[in-house]
Amino acid sequence: MSAAKPPTVLTIAGSDPSGGAGIEADLKVITAHGCYGMTTITGLTAQNTLGVRDIFVIPAEFVKKSLDAVFEDMPVDVVKTGMLTSAATIEVVADAMKQWKVEKLVLDPVLISTSGAHLVPSDALEMLREVLLPMAFIVTPNLAEAQVLAGITEFREVVTVADLKSLASLIGTLGPKYVLVKGGHSPLMKDGTLPPPGKTPEIVVDVLFDPKTHKFEIFEKPYVDSTSTHGTGCSLAAAIASNLAKGQGISDAIREAGQYISWAIETAPGFGSGKGPLNHLHSNYMVPFAPGHFLDYLKGHPKVQKVWEGYTRHEFIKRLGAGTLTEDQFAYYLRQDYLFLTQFARAHSLAGSKANRMEDTLAAAKIVQHIYEESRLHINYCEGFGISKEDIEATEEDIACTAYTRYVLDIGNSHDVLALHVALAPCLFGYHEIGAWLLADANTKHHDNPYYKWILVYGQSESYLNAVREGRAFLERKARAAGPDRLEELVDIFAHATKMEKGFWTMGLEGPARRLGTSE
Repeated sequence: MSAAKPPTVLTIAGSDPSGGAGIEADLKVITAHGCYGMTTITGLTAQNTLGVRDIFVIPAEFVKKSLDAVFEDMPVDVVKTGMLTSAATIEVVADAMKQWKVEKLVLDPVLISTSGAHLVPSDALEMLREVLLPMAFIVTPNLAEAQVLAGITEFREVVTVADLKSLASLIGTLGPKYVLVKGGHSPLMKDGTLPPPGKTPEIVVDVLFDPKTHKFEIFEKPYVDSTSTHGTGCSLAAAIASNLAKGQGISDAIREAGQYISWAIETAPGFGSGKGPLNHLHSNYMVPFAPGHFLDYLKGHPKVQKVWEGYTRHEFIKRLGAGTLTEDQFAYYLRQDYLFLTQFARAHSLAGSKANRMEDTLAAAKIVQHIYEESRLHINYCEGFGISKEDIEATEEDIACTAYTRYVLDIGNSHDVLALHVALAPCLFGYHEIGAWLLADANTKHHDNPYYKWILVYGQSESYLNAVREGRAFLERKARAAGPDRLEELVDIFAHATKMEKGFWTMGLEGPARRLGTSE
């Protein structure tokens, strides 16, 4: 039986001998995305991480022969272009797009290199704008390239998301189906403003514009402070092209490509003395996630994504943040959570007993200590509601609490220490995500909110943050060592435990009413 044929991407671009950009980077990205890559080289560059020294233009006649050779014999799902070195070359590429009825052209208008070198002559720029741009499924300029394409002759500083939208809409009048203006050269603070002097930017914003509907879509990524940014534009466009070839919609293709690039910058090898190359193969080390991102892989998995959102954005949580949760509901949750914490501590003790390194046993013990301290907080809360420690310990365990804790303990008894930590992960990491989200949410009430102390504990207390850091370090180390064969099993465990966590919040809302034989 033959294997399924992979999606195909043809990249038409220049060559970078240092391997960070151009054809060399494109092929790495295409391969990393599980696609089959093909090439037509438009120019040879003499460059490294410090800059471009010279360009040798491949004659347009030869570019045509290369394109004909590919299209006549090979299936092409998506075409991605990079540096197009002359007006004649652009004309040849445009003719090929018409002749072979290419529907998905990802046009990366490589006009200016990361180091600031201009890579195409003025007549080629006009040909690009007037002939090739209207054929593009999506065009992906950076800020400098966007201004050139928009006909702005004097560079303007881009300071707001509105500036990005304005550039995208101007380019949209030239005929492409979609415009993605990349804001990586002007990172912002979370409120959408430029960082004040001495402050590190927080986010990078890209803007997608649909000229047909005149709608915008904003893509935010955490800013990664790094000098390893050589070839980011080439690589992002190649990732988008690969995702489109695999059948993804435009929004998903861009979102996943952006995450891929962020991780590639984070894990860059640090080569070169200038703008270093990315780590294009970060997700191909036998497991489909970059180092340090196993938890992100779990939360973003199709089996987990919706239930994770339902857990971390549950109505119980929203009411808790707004201070509208009733005291009966919160007290019922606290009683059950105390009983849960008792079993949770047992599970972490079990994890410590299963560990084969002293450091891992110590980490489990530290988490048990934190759980003990957390249980004290529950008792103090309940005392404020007139519920004593004796009352709490005499509380009958809700079926949601029983089901969850016994599931975790069963995993601990029947599986290894990694599986147990994955089963415990939705609680440990989810509570911090919830606390941080509530602290940042404008709807969260601070004053006169009897539950605000709870939010502070999970959102920013140093003791809980330490538990999260230690737990994540252990989980990430063990997951990479486990290899790909166990991933589906671990995803299923994480998904089920997350469903149990979501059920715990629902118990908090409905428990008091069930206990009294009424309903909300």
